[in-house]
Amino acid sequence: MIPESRKWKSRENDSDTAGADKREPNPSTLSETADAPVTTIVAHDEARRDTNDWIAEVSHELRLPIANLKLLVETLLDGALEDEVTARRMLTRAKTEVERLQSLVVNLLSAEQMANTRKDVHRTKNLLQPRVVYALETVRKLAAEKSIDISCEIDQHHHVFANLEMLDQVLLNLLENAVKFTPGGGRITIKSGARDGEFAITDTGIGMAQTEIPKIFQRFYRVDRARSRGSTGLGLSIVKHILELHDAKINVKSQEGKGSTFELSFPNPD
Repeated sequence: MIPESRKWKSRENDSDTAGADKREPNPSTLSETADAPVTTIVAHDEARRDTNDWIAEVSHELRLPIANLKLLVETLLDGALEDEVTARRMLTRAKTEVERLQSLVVNLLSAEQMANTRKDVHRTKNLLQPRVVYALETVRKLAAEKSIDISCEIDQHHHVFANLEMLDQVLLNLLENAVKFTPGGGRITIKSGARDGEFAITDTGIGMAQTEIPKIFQRFYRVDRARSRGSTGLGLSIVKHILELHDAKINVKSQEGKGSTFELSFPNPD
């Protein structure tokens, strides 16, 4: 049995503790809380959400080609190897999926590099014509397979003031995009503008609705997924980021079923 005096002492201690819990906050603590970097916390949360969204988008894009490769390999192991025609068809399909994965990884690395690039990019005065020829070397094979005619109407003295590697990437991404979305027998034209830094790429492809144009520069966005098989959906996002680093502008004109024109304008040095 607990003595009465000890009971009262315990109650007093409890009362003191409760009182301590109900004490007014220290003014200095309130001041520190008020001065907390709320903007930094919000920015951190937004960056974390962007990262989570990025991981989710990448995971989604990787899932389909990996699943297709798994199915193709399993089918081959289940007996399709014994049929030479079927085996060849499936291996060709597997090669396509591997190329799609390779393209996705390359574009992901490019997108990450662009995101980490600071504003002060090194720029030089570059002749446009040889840069277009360089980009065409990559897309010419696919264009030939689709019987797409590519025409270059570029003044041999036309210059673009830009980072050389980034300019090459802009041209390559835009030309690859034009070839992918232009049906067989179509035409692509690269034309220099009225002043240095201006040029346009026009195709007779599938085109797009006016409501789609503002969305095409978003990561992983595709106007028509059924027709854009093999596309990573990152090419135009990378183009946009490079143009922003150069304070350059891009204007898109398009009509469904008739094609698109991408007009670019890089600022010239003072």
